[in-house]
Amino acid sequence: MLHSTQRAQHREPSFGAVPSAPTHFSVCYTPRPGSALAQFGRSWFGRANDGTTLQAFSASGLGGDAPAGITPTPGRYFGLHAPFFAPAPLRGDAGLDEVRTHLEQFAANRKPIETGPLKLTRMRRSLVLQPAEPRPELDWLALQCFNAFDSYAEMADTADDEHPHLSRYQRLLLRSFGQPNVMSEYRFALRLTGPLDERQIELVSVALRPLIADLCADGVCVDGLSLIGSTPEEANGHASGQTQGTPVRLLGRYSLAG
Repeated sequence: MLHSTQRAQHREPSFGAVPSAPTHFSVCYTPRPGSALAQFGRSWFGRANDGTTLQAFSASGLGGDAPAGITPTPGRYFGLHAPFFAPAPLRGDAGLDEVRTHLEQFAANRKPIETGPLKLTRMRRSLVLQPAEPRPELDWLALQCFNAFDSYAEMADTADDEHPHLSRYQRLLLRSFGQPNVMSEYRFALRLTGPLDERQIELVSVALRPLIADLCADGVCVDGLSLIGSTPEEANGHASGQTQGTPVRLLGRYSLAG
C-alpha cells in the first residue's frame, strides 16, 4: 500500500474545472498523455481527452481517405477511452470530490494490466479495439470498479423499449443495477466509431487497419483510471459534444500503482 506522499507522486494532473457542475460521472481508462495510443486517439478523433481540441472528428485520422457521409464518433465523445464504470447520475447526497478521493485510493492499490495484442472488431454497428485473447484481469478490474463506485450512482429510470438490442439477461442487469454491461457482460473496448452501415464498416476498417497495425501488435497497458464528469444533457446524448466548453471533461487521471 502506498503512503500519502507516495500516492502524490503517482497522481496525474487534473484538467481544470468543468464549465457547469457535472451531475453524471464515469470511470474509464484513457491513454497516458504522450503515449502512442494517446497520439493515435488525437489524430483519429481530432481532439485530446483533456478537451483542448474540440473538433469531434478529423478526416486526417484516415490520411484524407475517410469515406464520405459517415458519422465516425458517438455524439458525446471526448476522446479515446474504455469505460470500466459506465456514465451514471451522481447520487444526490454524493459529491464528485468524494468520488475523486475514492478513485485515487482505489487506483493506488491496483496493478497495471497489459491487454496483449489488440484486434479491430465490431460491436454491433460500431468499430472497436479489443484484446485478441480474453483478459480476465480486465474483467475483474471492471467488477471491482462497479462494486467500488456503484454506491455513488443514482438508479436511473429506464424503459426496455429504449434498448431493443439488449439480451434478456442484459435487460435484467439493467433493471437490477442500472447498467446492462456489468459482471459477466462486461467487455473491455476502445470505441473508434459511432453506428455505421455495413458498407461504411468495411470502408473504414480497410482504411484504418494500416494505421493501427503497430498498436494492435503491441497492445496497450491499462496503467491508470480516469474520472469523467458530464452534465445530464451530455450524459444522455442530447448534446453534440462538439462545441466550445463541452461539459464532458476528464477531471483527473490516477495511475494504477499497486
